[in-house]
Amino acid sequence: MALRAAPDWHEAAQTLVDGCCLLPDDEARVAWLEQLCRALGDPLYPAFLRVLCLVGEQGEAAAQRAVAATLNQALASGRLPAGPQAAWGAPGGGASRRQGPIEFLCARYLQPSGTLSASAFDRAARALLGLMAQDAGAHARYRARLEAAAQDPLEGAWSRADRAALQALAAAWGPGAAPGAAVDAFLQAARAGSGGLAALPGFAAFGPPGRR
Repeated sequence: MALRAAPDWHEAAQTLVDGCCLLPDDEARVAWLEQLCRALGDPLYPAFLRVLCLVGEQGEAAAQRAVAATLNQALASGRLPAGPQAAWGAPGGGASRRQGPIEFLCARYLQPSGTLSASAFDRAARALLGLMAQDAGAHARYRARLEAAAQDPLEGAWSRADRAALQALAAAWGPGAAPGAAVDAFLQAARAGSGGLAALPGFAAFGPPGRR
């Protein structure tokens, strides 16, 4: 499966919102989310992130809450859609871990494999964090998820400096905190730890199209 030359991101975001709003129960919504990501496949996982970011930036409050509530159920059941990420230090990218939307974006900024500018990361991360915070359960679960990743030196996906940046993000992303404050804390810690920028192939020019 491949994206069209000029994907209709607004249509894709509306499809995501419709499924999260109209399907009859939590199980159906989570299963539909899984099916959507399976249809895209691992190479197009960044497209799924872009759609989430568009909902986070431009979605109405009710739409954001519906998507965040579905993500919360996916988190609670261990079925959050995830993309493959090379383990830190793995030669030739041989070993990999699967990471959810926020970790995936953070890893592709921290681990060099392309070009994702700080401003592009900032915009995408603010959108993702803001969307997740629309549901208190999703916010709490994802914050705990980030803290666990930051505190596990044996997990393999993160260097020590990366884990310090994740910890800074989680610590600053408390209840009621502005997403921008958490993103700023992450970027500051990342610069202090390595100064390196990273990559998200196909995501370097991130930015949802203008409002219709």
